[in-house]
Order: sequence, then C-alpha cells, then structure tokens
Amino acid sequence: MNNLREIAQKFKTIRDIIVTENEEMSRHFSFKVGGVTPLLVEPETTESFLECLNLAESEKVPYFILGGGTNIVFSDSGFDGAVISTGRLNKVEIVASEGENVTVRALCGAQMNAIVNFCTKNGLSGLEEFCGLPGTCGGAAYMNARCFNREISDVAENIEYADLCGANSTYTQKILNPDKTLWSYKKSPFTDTKRVVYAVEFKLTREDGSKASQIAEKAASFMKERVDKGHFKFPCAGSVFKNNHDFGAPTGQIIDGLGLKGTAVGGAQVAPFHGNIIINTGAASASDIKALVELVKKEVREKKGFELEEEIIFK
Repeated sequence: MNNLREIAQKFKTIRDIIVTENEEMSRHFSFKVGGVTPLLVEPETTESFLECLNLAESEKVPYFILGGGTNIVFSDSGFDGAVISTGRLNKVEIVASEGENVTVRALCGAQMNAIVNFCTKNGLSGLEEFCGLPGTCGGAAYMNARCFNREISDVAENIEYADLCGANSTYTQKILNPDKTLWSYKKSPFTDTKRVVYAVEFKLTREDGSKASQIAEKAASFMKERVDKGHFKFPCAGSVFKNNHDFGAPTGQIIDGLGLKGTAVGGAQVAPFHGNIIINTGAASASDIKALVELVKKEVREKKGFELEEEIIFK
C-alpha cells in the first residue's frame, strides 16, 4: 500500500473535501469506542464523494464508508487506511410532486431523523416509523433498516448508488428501483457488496388539515417508544442481534429469559433494561463489546440451541 501521508496529499487535491489526519474515531461512533484512523475524508458533494472512492480504489488504499456510526464497533487499534465519511452529504429536498404523491430525495449522509422532521414540517406521510432511528439514510438502505414492521424497501422509490461490482475499475453512478425480491430482513442488494449508496428517493403522501398534524403525533409516538426502551440512556448501537422468527420470541426476550441482563465484560454491559442492547457504561473498549457479544452468543447457543446473528458490525 502506498504511503498514507502521500495519499492524504492526493485526497487534498480533490475539490469540496475535508481531510483530517490521525483522527480519534471514538467520537464518531455511537458506542464511543475505537482508536485512531490516519485519514478521515469528508466529501461535501456527490462528485467529490465519487472522486474519493475512485482515488482509494486506484491507489489500493483500504477504506470503509462511515455513515452515522450507529451500527459499528470501531476497533481499539484503529483502522490502517481511509475512513470516508458521508456526514456532510446531508441535503434533503422535494424533487417531485403530483397531487398527493411526493418524492423526497436525501443524500446518503442525511440522518433518518432529520428526514422524518423534514417530512413532518412539510405534511408528508410515510416515514413516521423511522422517527428516532439513529444513523443515515445511506446506512439504512445498505442494511434495509426495519422499524416497527416497516422497512426502507417499503418506502424507497429509487436508490442512487455507485457501482464497482462489475469489471470496471472505477465507480459509476446507477439507479436501482427497489424490487422486493432483492430485499429481505435486514439485507439489501448493497449489503456485503461494493455498491455504495449516495442518495435515496422516498415515495411519500402529502396530507392536509388534521391528517397533517397527525403525522407529527404518530412520529412522536415512535420516538417515545425508543426513549422508553432506553435506546438513548447510554452509548450503544441499539439492537445488537437480529430477530429470527424461528426462535419463537424476540432476541431480547430470549436473552432476558436466560438472566443475562446486566452481564458485563469490562465497561460493556447487557443493558439492565433491554436484553438486546449492549451499553458502554463509561469505560468500555471495542474488545469488551466483542467479548460480551461472544459470551451472549455462547450462552444462547448452549442453553437454547440458537445461533444469534449480529446486527452490529465490527470494524
């Protein structure tokens, strides 16, 4: 791999970009853990985002895309490459309107909660269940985020993405119209591929009068449920494990039933208030979280015969 200092200088030649060297990454993740990355790259336009991706590919620099940092446990030893953040790609706008049918386009770094707030202010219904969802719409599309039985694939009209899955050596822009056969529970056509989402168009409904005011009330009810479950009490990443209907009960109930709530490894703890949330009690490391995840999986495997699958990603 080329010298990262030289690579940093090449990134700095790209317009509309901010490059930070030797960035402490714990402040960029909801778990508040993680080491240093030699390069944090923050493009401010779709064009500069694509240039960053192509530069990383051409220079063979290890990289990963950082959205809201709400579903990732970043390694204590950091990352020996470039972290490309989408945080400045956060524009949200109405791009089409015909009668009650409205299309809202959001760049990949727009926070889902900000998009819901935008829709609420404009009397647009369809995303209320995603109120309070931590993270960005790019990350939500990548994993087909599911909230209160509603998935991103249910509300996405088009997804714009950069593709490096074929023979081409550079990212090119493409549009995907969601086909439900390509999506599944917490999985999308982008998961574990080199397709990078850079914008999402949502199909929404314009409401008038009393129905418009009900949008905010409905969104607030979903936010309240998240608050009541304790999602915002401590640094965490929300649900740690996926649910599986074959288990006969939600994963949180299974973990709770085994008496694992409150179990701790170092500063990481299975939340006393929810079996499927691991929290940072103040001094957790990424290795603490990883060890606790493995402990919970082992207990469930040995006592229930189920193999839990992580929803969070270790980087």
